Amino acid sequence: MTNTLHCGPARRGRPKTRDAAGLRQSIIDSACQAFTELGFAKTSTAEIARRAKISKRTLYEIFPDKKQLFAAVIGEHYYLLLDLPRPEGERCTPEAALFRIFRLDISEQEHQTREALLNLMIRESVLFPELAEYLYQTKAIRSRELLRQWLYHQHLQGGLTVEDIDVCTGMLMDIVFGALLPRRRDQDADARPLRIAHIKQRIRITLAGMSALGASPSALSPE
Repeated sequence: MTNTLHCGPARRGRPKTRDAAGLRQSIIDSACQAFTELGFAKTSTAEIARRAKISKRTLYEIFPDKKQLFAAVIGEHYYLLLDLPRPEGERCTPEAALFRIFRLDISEQEHQTREALLNLMIRESVLFPELAEYLYQTKAIRSRELLRQWLYHQHLQGGLTVEDIDVCTGMLMDIVFGALLPRRRDQDADARPLRIAHIKQRIRITLAGMSALGASPSALSPE
């Protein structure tokens, strides 16, 4: 069985009255369900409006096109993939911070939602490359940029020694998301904890390698 996105409000309760924020949230929730069940191509704006119990005119007033709505759905759940920026004054080791940034210790339900989100993003990006480009252009997806900024500031503060910030950013992204990409459902109850343990160990090895290489200031830039 395919995991499905939990398409309710991600962090706060739904507004009691159908104000502008509540209406927008209802549309995003309805679109989330439709995109997950039907896919981007087969999801019509009429279907989203029907699920949200609004007119198409009202839908278009808030989301002029379907791509914009898809980006809103991804943005609504993107915190499950990357927890950045970090809180001001956070005190922990780079290792512990990266475990938090990549949300490696989330609950089973959050894990299933994240897997469904990755499935949706990968499936639709393969079918519609222009949709993936739109997500990057609108910054609905900006994990690489945020992680790059975090590494840069860690280097400035002395928490990490980074030789080449672009290489280190890409390596960490590949290490984590390469292992998190859905391939098949874990049949063994111990499979996910083992996979997470392996990701953590790869991060530790990467951090040790980064420290051993030393710094080259010319390769560092905040942007």
